[in-house]
Amino acid sequence: MSAVPSGAPDLGPTDVVHPGEKAGPTAGSRGSLRPDQLAGLVQCLLHRFKRRTGGPNGAGVPGGERLGGGFLECGGCGELLAEPVTLRCGHTWCRRCLRRSPRCPACGEEEAAGPQSLRPNVILSHLIAKWFPAEVSRARDKIKLEELLAQCRFPEALTLLEQLELKPSDVCLQSYRAESYAGLQQFKEAREDMEAVCSRRPAWPEGYFRKARVLYTMGLIDEAVQSFLQCLALDEDFTPAKVEVEKILCDLLSPVPESIKEGLQHIRNEDLPVHSLTTVGCFRKASNASEFINNEISSMTKNSEGELAYLSWTRSVQLLRRVENLVGLKRISSVPLLSCKEKAVLLKRKLPFSDQEIKETGDAKIKHQKRDTEQLFHALHFERTLTKDVVDAADFECSLCMRLFLEPITTPCGHTFCKCCLERSLDHSPLCPLCKDSLKVYLENRKYAVTYLLEEIIARYLSEELCERQRIHNEETAELSNLTKNVPIFVCTMAYPTVPCPLHIFEPRYRLMIRRCIETGTKQFGMCTSDAHNGFADYGCVLHIRNIHFLPDGRSIVDTVGGNCFKVLERRQRDGYYIANIEYLKDVKVTGEELDELLDLHDEVYAQACKWFQNLKSRFHSQILQHFGPIPERETDLQGPPNGPAWCWWLLAVLPVDPKYQLSVLSMTSLMNRLIKIQKILTYFSNARDQSK
Repeated sequence: MSAVPSGAPDLGPTDVVHPGEKAGPTAGSRGSLRPDQLAGLVQCLLHRFKRRTGGPNGAGVPGGERLGGGFLECGGCGELLAEPVTLRCGHTWCRRCLRRSPRCPACGEEEAAGPQSLRPNVILSHLIAKWFPAEVSRARDKIKLEELLAQCRFPEALTLLEQLELKPSDVCLQSYRAESYAGLQQFKEAREDMEAVCSRRPAWPEGYFRKARVLYTMGLIDEAVQSFLQCLALDEDFTPAKVEVEKILCDLLSPVPESIKEGLQHIRNEDLPVHSLTTVGCFRKASNASEFINNEISSMTKNSEGELAYLSWTRSVQLLRRVENLVGLKRISSVPLLSCKEKAVLLKRKLPFSDQEIKETGDAKIKHQKRDTEQLFHALHFERTLTKDVVDAADFECSLCMRLFLEPITTPCGHTFCKCCLERSLDHSPLCPLCKDSLKVYLENRKYAVTYLLEEIIARYLSEELCERQRIHNEETAELSNLTKNVPIFVCTMAYPTVPCPLHIFEPRYRLMIRRCIETGTKQFGMCTSDAHNGFADYGCVLHIRNIHFLPDGRSIVDTVGGNCFKVLERRQRDGYYIANIEYLKDVKVTGEELDELLDLHDEVYAQACKWFQNLKSRFHSQILQHFGPIPERETDLQGPPNGPAWCWWLLAVLPVDPKYQLSVLSMTSLMNRLIKIQKILTYFSNARDQSK
């Protein structure tokens, strides 16, 4: 990216057209090159930059380093969380850092709605404004400065900066001042500020990004590219830096229009400002390299729309050396007084990606930067000290249960609730309880991530209150886990031991009940039929949850199977659904002659049941097989199961019998009496079928 002096030989051997070779077609004949087609080339440059500088992030900066040393500071920029935005993954960042990428900088999870649509965390915003009012006011001034710089109102930005007290620790304001200087053509002051910023905070990606923009404004294109690459080495998801490098490479690799070539012939380098030499050199160098670029463009395939396809990784690697030469020749070729040999020596010393420059920025400089950074953050943390006496537990109360947050969940609209409170609210409505924004996303994937920052503040400064809150929650959970007292009751239909019972859950009270059964680990509840006098019947069957499928609208399909029969001793309500104290029923075992009679009756009734099932019409037969499966085999130990053989309950489930009659069979504890009841039913249906013939 430099001007090659007239008469000086070109140091790029690949740019020479050999005799007998034909010049390639112009780019216009094949389609114009777009910046977004150079993503692969940018990755190649970044990979080479990291490898040459040693370490994953270049310049010896350790990878994955969080800038925010304090828990109330943003891990991206190191500033106070004046505008905290909590993502769905539970991590909290300032809004400024989230503007450049839809991914969480900590875990990499992509925000489905996009960070721009998320609102600040209401609780955290209130707390930080309460604890650090001066810094929050200063943060608002920074937002105003960003707006002025975006509108190129540099004099006003510089005036506002002069009104603010610029502390040595506030590198963000210093970077704004550098951009203001650059916009006003005061390049010396701008560069000094950006060098100080990157020295004080060497692991801040945005610092290198801002430095690159200043360098680009000065016309120092190769140094700007290096700073952009340093920014990407620290944070590969820094999208604005990628876009800028792609634009620079696109300008570099695009053929120069004839009108510009003619204009450049009338311009002498010595007549231009120093910072403009590189721009002129960029155009001239691009003109010299057009032979190779045109050939590359002509060999690129087109997509279905006739546009140039993206550069592949292989072609990107092929272009890599040319681009490095074009970038690295800027300052060398801009010195017409040097001989070719001297230029070659100087190039070896000054090439941006060479090992020589890396050595010059060795361990001593890194240690000095690290020491300055530690002093900087020590000063910041001292100013942002938070003590227990300023933390009020009332500021951390859930607006639904009016108790201390337990597993705080922050919604996309910025409001925070206890996890259990939010789930209960969503049972009734898919809207935020406070602002009525839609929260259907929670119903769709059932994923709740705790807000880590709030949880850390509560654990650090309200430890006693948290222990008491946890104790109460554990007692409530233990009470829900009891299998004989306060057992949740689903009032719906008849259920039988060992028989599957699929359920469609849609009522809010039963959504809560099923969720509690899952959370406590019991995964079971009672099923009873309705009763006009007592609310539900005196006898029922325990259902065990085998699987649950949640639907996007909050409903669920629960796959259950029957367990033991029980008798209700005491009943009442909790949170809208019934609970009961129960005792489990168990068949009375017999011996001697009674056992022999029981075995004979069992074999007789089982054979009668199989005959009835085989004589059913094919339509009914297939429906029963589809919903309940085939009739179970006879038990080896007739009195082994606590509620008798499984085939008896299977038969009761498929027989079209009055629920009251079924309930009377369910309440029995004598297998002999149960078999007699079943035999009477089978005899009745057999006689009815014979009469119909």
